[in-house]
Parts: sequence; C-alpha cells; structure tokens
Amino acid sequence: MFNHKWKRLVTNGNAALKKRCNSDARDCYCQSIAESDRLLKLFRTPSGERIKSVENCLAVVSMMVVSHHNMADLWERYGVRISQTYYLEMVHQKLIDVVRDGRFPEALRSVALSELKRTYMALLSHYKTNELASEAALLVDQYSRIRGMFDLSPVADKQASILIH
Repeated sequence: MFNHKWKRLVTNGNAALKKRCNSDARDCYCQSIAESDRLLKLFRTPSGERIKSVENCLAVVSMMVVSHHNMADLWERYGVRISQTYYLEMVHQKLIDVVRDGRFPEALRSVALSELKRTYMALLSHYKTNELASEAALLVDQYSRIRGMFDLSPVADKQASILIH
C-alpha cells in the first residue's frame, strides 16, 4: 500500500499524545497532513494511474480527514479554538476542492463528496458548541449549495454505486 509513511506518522503522533508529549504529537500530525497532501496530488498525475482504485480513493480521503481532525483535537486540548476551527475548516475545504477539480478521478471525487457530510457535521457541531452562529449559518448555506451543484452531476450519480465506509 502507498500510505505506510502516513500510518507511521499518525501512529507516532497518537503515541506521543498518550505520553502527553503534545509538541511531538503536533509535529507528527503536521507531517501526516503534508503526507496526505502529497498522496492526494498523486491522483492528479498520469504516473499515479496504478493507485487510482476505489480502495485507495477511500484511503486517501480518510487520511486527509484523520490527519486534520487529529490536529484539531490536539488544539482543542490546548484550548486554542481558532486553531481547532482552522483545521476543521481546512479539511472541509480540501474535500470541496477535490469534488470541484475535474483533474481528479471520478471515484475520488465521489468519495470526497460523500465525506463532505462527515466534515460538515464535525464543523457544524464545533460551531454550535463554541457559539459561532454566523459561521454555522455560512457553513449550512455553503454545504447546501455544494450538494445542490453536485447532486445533479454524474459524480453524485455514481456515488450510490460505491461502498463508502
């Protein structure tokens, strides 16, 4: 599998977190975000054809979400709401960008579209918990527009045929 480096970084970050070495965990999670971004870029290159299976599409989207949410959780431990918000918003926006970018394979775009609901719910919960009403209203509007745009597209039609975790 192509994600062994990412798995090692997340495992090391989680172990550091258990030992309360928050700076080490932060470093590992930052590197895991960079690694998930690097792997995502492979899906836009012709040389990445061999990795463009549905399983790998699921894996790379999961890597993005897990990496960013781990970092958001870490910032929540520090009590730094703005940084927590940043990482939750960042992964949500990255998924939107994947869905919109026709250079990515259709399977990856479909997986990203299905995962938008997960990042949307996490972000909406964060906004509500932290009494960020105006941000929540903007998010609801944005999500509705994105779903409306893509519910009629071939990407959304194929979504039903792919088993999403």
